[in-house]
Amino acid sequence: MVMKIRQEISSFVDRVDSYSRDRLKNKQDISILLQVSRDHGQEQVFDDLTFHAKYIYRLFGIMKRTSPDSEAYPKLSAEFQHGVEKVSMSMRSLLKLGPDDIEQRFTDKYFSLTHAGMENLMNISHDLSWIKNWNIDTEHKSDTQQH
Repeated sequence: MVMKIRQEISSFVDRVDSYSRDRLKNKQDISILLQVSRDHGQEQVFDDLTFHAKYIYRLFGIMKRTSPDSEAYPKLSAEFQHGVEKVSMSMRSLLKLGPDDIEQRFTDKYFSLTHAGMENLMNISHDLSWIKNWNIDTEHKSDTQQH
């Protein structure tokens, strides 16, 4: 079953994609997560998801530049694993509220314990981090316009 995404969700994701200079890789999937969160009053879960996704995406970049032999690497790795668990839990809690076939597709794509599964999770974390950036920037703009 294909989930019909409402126009306001699609428009928002398109604005974020433009803001990111067309860097979003999983527009349909982040639209699904956003719509499910709004349909079920779980906006805070979605906001937490974007926060943790941005965190693990940035941490992953730091880990790629850090030698596994360095003193800091075990702590970075533990923080990364903890962050991945938070992203996974948030996504799963939202997906439980949506259609079963979409939950299964996300499970197969993002939660498989394979290289491809981790790559997909990092890609959607990248996209979700752009939503977090957009939210921060638009909040900051409205704050500065009020003063």
